[in-house]
Amino acid sequence: MKEATILWPGAPSHALASAVTACLLLTAASMASALQPQGRWMNSSELSFVRTGGNAVASTLGIASTLTRSWERSDVKIEAGGIRTRTTRRTRTAVGTPTEYRVDEQSITLTSVENYYTRMRFDRRVSDRTAFFIQSGWTRNTFAGVQNRLVNVLGISTRWTESEERSLRTAYGLTHTLQQDVVPDPEWSDRFLGARVSCEFRLQVTDNSDWRSDLVLDGNGDDPSDVRADWTNSLSVAMNEHLGLKTSVRATFDNRPALASVPLSTPQGEPAGEVLVPRKELDRVVTVALVVSF
Repeated sequence: MKEATILWPGAPSHALASAVTACLLLTAASMASALQPQGRWMNSSELSFVRTGGNAVASTLGIASTLTRSWERSDVKIEAGGIRTRTTRRTRTAVGTPTEYRVDEQSITLTSVENYYTRMRFDRRVSDRTAFFIQSGWTRNTFAGVQNRLVNVLGISTRWTESEERSLRTAYGLTHTLQQDVVPDPEWSDRFLGARVSCEFRLQVTDNSDWRSDLVLDGNGDDPSDVRADWTNSLSVAMNEHLGLKTSVRATFDNRPALASVPLSTPQGEPAGEVLVPRKELDRVVTVALVVSF
């Protein structure tokens, strides 16, 4: 994709994320201010952390938060989160003789996983089953080749069933995507129109556990082969009113993944520049998190 210098003119990543989040919050607040409140804000936050030390050093931090509020005929949902893994690689060398030597150790800490997102959705119900919605979301996944992706959606959703035991909702919309890749592809446009289809399903397994399955399919109007899918399955178990555990499996698929720059060598081992090759189409993330709700 061509570098989106107009949309992201060299701005740092945290500034972009903060700006997008602020815009989403302001948009939600402005739309909600004209409505009569029927309830209160509800928040659910997830936190996961793993650290190893000694011979292998690595740390993984994952955090996600969902803020929702419902009125008589409207709903607002704001989400943000991310996951980051840092790994330390150690190299040891011995200097001296087989009987007398010293060991020198060097270590390099690298980020091996990095994925962030923030999004907001506003639904306005026109009947018990049908609602119009607008949604905006920003994503960064540098190891999948995506530096910045902003997707705006306008569509309609249908509630097929809604009860304590189960719920099913589908949505269909038109999208406008702005994307900047880590390695620009000269054959792609950095902005395009497309379509989105999504499905959200929830099932109460036991009195204190729920299973959710959320699937999102995105298409590119300029290139029919550019199809993306995001499928998350999770099982949540409530320990009490405010605490719970959640295990989730997320799979993301990109039929036309971003490019990676790979060093090229001749058959004799001499450097010969670089070539652009596609990254892998499928990514998977498995998380176990502590959930705090209030």
